[in-house]
Amino acid sequence: MVPMTTLLSWIAAVVRGQPQRPVMFWEGTAWTYADFWERTGRVAYALLTRTEFRPQQPVGLLGRNNPDMLLGYIGILRAGGVAVPLNFMLKPEEIKAQLGFVDARYCLVGDIDKTYRECVAPEHVVVPVADLNATSVAELPTVTASSRATILLTSGSTGAPKGVLHTQGSMLHAALLLSAAFPFSQDDVNIAFLPFFASIPEQVLPTLVSGGALDVLPRFDVEAICRACERATAFDAVPTLVARLLAEGDPAQLNRLRWIMFASEPMPPAVLQQWQDAAPAAKTYEFYGMTELLTISHATPDVLRRRPDSVGFPFATSSLHVIDEQGEVLPPGVAGEIVCKSPALMAGYLNDEIASDAAFTATGALRTGDVGVLDDTGCLSLTGRSKDIIISGGLNVAPAEIEAVACRHPQVACACVIGIPHARWGETPVVVAMAKPGSALTGRELAQFCRTELAGFKRPSAAAIVGELPLTGIGKAARSHLRDAILQGSLRLEHAD
Repeated sequence: MVPMTTLLSWIAAVVRGQPQRPVMFWEGTAWTYADFWERTGRVAYALLTRTEFRPQQPVGLLGRNNPDMLLGYIGILRAGGVAVPLNFMLKPEEIKAQLGFVDARYCLVGDIDKTYRECVAPEHVVVPVADLNATSVAELPTVTASSRATILLTSGSTGAPKGVLHTQGSMLHAALLLSAAFPFSQDDVNIAFLPFFASIPEQVLPTLVSGGALDVLPRFDVEAICRACERATAFDAVPTLVARLLAEGDPAQLNRLRWIMFASEPMPPAVLQQWQDAAPAAKTYEFYGMTELLTISHATPDVLRRRPDSVGFPFATSSLHVIDEQGEVLPPGVAGEIVCKSPALMAGYLNDEIASDAAFTATGALRTGDVGVLDDTGCLSLTGRSKDIIISGGLNVAPAEIEAVACRHPQVACACVIGIPHARWGETPVVVAMAKPGSALTGRELAQFCRTELAGFKRPSAAAIVGELPLTGIGKAARSHLRDAILQGSLRLEHAD
């Protein structure tokens, strides 16, 4: 018997064990595991017939949620390729740059605008997933636990792209940890409305390895989600979307669910309590992780009731510590940087040995860049984010990228971007800039300028012009000072609209 040490070998075993059970629902049609596996094989065979395709070659995957994205993802892996999910909310030029960054010759596409296809070609071969439909031509390549499986692109704190490399082994381990810690089961139908470019590792793969099914929705839609609750048992969300479901959805329908999980950003305790009151039958689970290591800690419903401000306890195979600036382990109750070691850890950053080395401690633990504190029981709470990434609607926004755009305005001398609380998106980026002498630039004008240059989820909602930016002791813009001034009302923002 071949040991199931790869993601593909585990999913193949699930298919053999329950070929006629549903794997996903899409627009009223049910796909069985046998259908899904046969179709992903056709995608893989079609890729292998392409003369320029080689195993372990990165392949882009671009499109909104639909079956093609899942067929393409697993099909790439079965062909021995490395799947690179791309954010369809980026501008076409950004997608093209990311394909170049990972050196992807091919980009598989599903439901995506024509402008993206035209922009990406001819440097990259654009192939609709629906066109990849070959019968068997040879044996599929053999992959091992150490074979590359995916490159997950993250903006990082500088705005420059980083390619997070995960192997077949690390992806399988993360999926199994999630399926063990949370009540994924063969009888679950998980509503999939988060974009697949972000949610495949945390929702799709745990569902597949546990033999459950996905009810695929093209986007977040309150009415569609509530209707899906008639058949579904669970969903994965971010806190901002949970808040919208509470505000706009039908609690009676949401209460049909068996459980939900959330991640990406802290759930405000008040929102968590509102969910528990509105849908008591739908148990809440939380996990804390990042692109480099998805499975750092998790919280069960009992933990969230007792410690709603925490992110729970380390996953079963995670070794978690809090360290000081010298790398020494800190005692319970003392805040420091969170570091974690796990078999689900990334292999490193694509073509960036310096960044890869800097990401790990001497013992091989990931430096998360997040600040937290452990209590006497080992329960973890986040107290801050040492990295400056803004999380808006569950998506990462790099301040440096917006700052670069703001500084392109001819009347801006320098700029600082920070995240402030937002009722709908959790956080929203805002710009504080120092104008050049003699300028009459307004905050509203600057915010409008930035909005024309950036993808929708990166656009600052407001801006302010100041005579001088406050600086830290080493000459950096004092982000915390600016944020406090905005929240206290001493610094007035002007909105773009």
